[in-house]
Amino acid sequence: MRPTVHQYDQGKFDFAAAFREIYRVDDLSTLHADSPMEVLTWQTDQATVFHRQFYAAFDEHIRSRYRGFVAAVAPKVLGTGEFCFQRVPTVRVHLPGNLAVGEFHTDGDYNHKQREVNFWVPVTPTWGSNSVWIEQELGQHDYAPVSLAPGEMIVFDAVNWSHGNKINETGACRVSFDFRCIRLSEYEETGLRSVDAGKGMWIGDYFDVLTEQELAGAGGTQAA
Repeated sequence: MRPTVHQYDQGKFDFAAAFREIYRVDDLSTLHADSPMEVLTWQTDQATVFHRQFYAAFDEHIRSRYRGFVAAVAPKVLGTGEFCFQRVPTVRVHLPGNLAVGEFHTDGDYNHKQREVNFWVPVTPTWGSNSVWIEQELGQHDYAPVSLAPGEMIVFDAVNWSHGNKINETGACRVSFDFRCIRLSEYEETGLRSVDAGKGMWIGDYFDVLTEQELAGAGGTQAA
């Protein structure tokens, strides 16, 4: 799947407000570390204080909104309401002078399955060196940044399309989250686990399935 930009109702799904509450700031673009941080690597890019705060607050501040969001947007992209999705999204905090993800990679490098569809959702404006960089042609490593505003997201095949980021030289922090979906018709259990958190890459651990009520409440389509 070539990277494509999609829109969603930011007024209905105001993730920025939830993140501001979690991080106790008025402007997410000003988010910064209280003490100097080393440049993050793939071993440390999910281990900052900002990540701990997000995951600790997920159930109270994000979970319901996130599941409603997945129910609203994923069926339209996937063409079906029969899919599984990443139970807890991955948060990215791209501080000025640092990285959000430790290296350019494909998700396939980290035990992700073929036919996963990746949804990359910025909570702050993204441009230049504070954004994700995705290759423009599959396998060519001809990277370019994605410029998006809240209310927009990019959907792509992150298992095969290489992507990453660069040192943030914009002076503005970028906050985003991403999650993965698989159509149930294409789902296979591999027995593999996620490289960073050790989650089982199957339904019931890393992946979950929305209820019929959740899909119906969001207007998500159920396959016949």
